[in-house]
Amino acid sequence: MSRTDGAPRPPARPSWTPRAGSARDPWAGTPTGELSDQVLPRWFVLTALVLVPVALVAVVAAFVVAGPDEVPLAARRPPPADGLTHAVGDYQVADADPRSVPEPCPALVGVRVAGSEDDRATLAAGLAPLCDLALDPPVAARLEAVGDAGGVVRLAAFEDTGVDVTAPVDGSAILVNGRFAATPPPLIGPLVVSQLATLAGDPATAATALAARRAEAAACAALPADVSPSRACADAAALVALPDPLAALRAAGYR
Repeated sequence: MSRTDGAPRPPARPSWTPRAGSARDPWAGTPTGELSDQVLPRWFVLTALVLVPVALVAVVAAFVVAGPDEVPLAARRPPPADGLTHAVGDYQVADADPRSVPEPCPALVGVRVAGSEDDRATLAAGLAPLCDLALDPPVAARLEAVGDAGGVVRLAAFEDTGVDVTAPVDGSAILVNGRFAATPPPLIGPLVVSQLATLAGDPATAATALAARRAEAAACAALPADVSPSRACADAAALVALPDPLAALRAAGYR
């Protein structure tokens, strides 16, 4: 029946239906809000909330794992600063009286170790290989001087955790990174040798730094066969094998 009131006719519905595979609204059937705007499905939101912290952990882990490799080889044991042979930032040592190395060999007479009972045992065991090590005369003389002065070997916590060892430039102590308390004690010996060689010269010069690393590499080579070399040993060997180690050390800040 036709309309006679003048009102517009409503649009006629199409007489066809969409075929399978034809284009359609991709948002059809998704949840909508009060204003008929599409909202994300709950499963999508929950999955995103779970993945965000996982992604953050992955990013942090990537930085931690890649961090040491980004420090140039020659800079992993930095030049002197703040009265120390190698800059480590702030550091802390155990508040404990030093004790003499028990039953010392002639080379270790007068040398003392400090820390807890376990720390002292670890340090003494780490120093023991120096008794049988053929030290270069300047290094042997410095070890004797440390003993004569009652020098102390301690474990310490460094702000720059990547540095293995340092020492006051007055030779009163040798500070070994506390993480070596959890490694085989013989790995401590090469670190002490490196500081003896450093104190035997001018710690700020590339020549002294190279001599210290050479002495350390030699001590590492004398480690027992059942002791795997440390990262410090690997760094020492790699540095002395460079085509121009002095240039690398100068680039790291040594004179």
